[in-house]
Amino acid sequence: MISRVLRDLTRIDGVNGSLVVGKDGLIIESELGSDMDAEIVAARSSVIFGAAKESVEELKQEPLEQVMIEGSRGKMLMKDVGEGILVVLTDEDVNLGLIRLEMRRSAERIKDFLS
Repeated sequence: MISRVLRDLTRIDGVNGSLVVGKDGLIIESELGSDMDAEIVAARSSVIFGAAKESVEELKQEPLEQVMIEGSRGKMLMKDVGEGILVVLTDEDVNLGLIRLEMRRSAERIKDFLS
């Protein structure tokens, strides 16, 4: 069922891939193109999300809602899904409002599957 949620996310215009990773950096489910190394994306996502979570806790701004990294050629968005992290990779020119809305909906479905 998680794979269906990820496929739906990846069908959105401008989304290049999506995956759910454990907080330990291991892949739970992945919908990435063959040009991306899912294991590297998973490991990096786990480290980045963990550091962001610690930062918001230290700043007394928890809970962490979402992390976004913006590069010149795309964006990486991450959202907590309980036992894992939902990661979405996009083009640089993407409708962020739509992506955030769909991630919020998808995160709820994924949380149900992981619990």
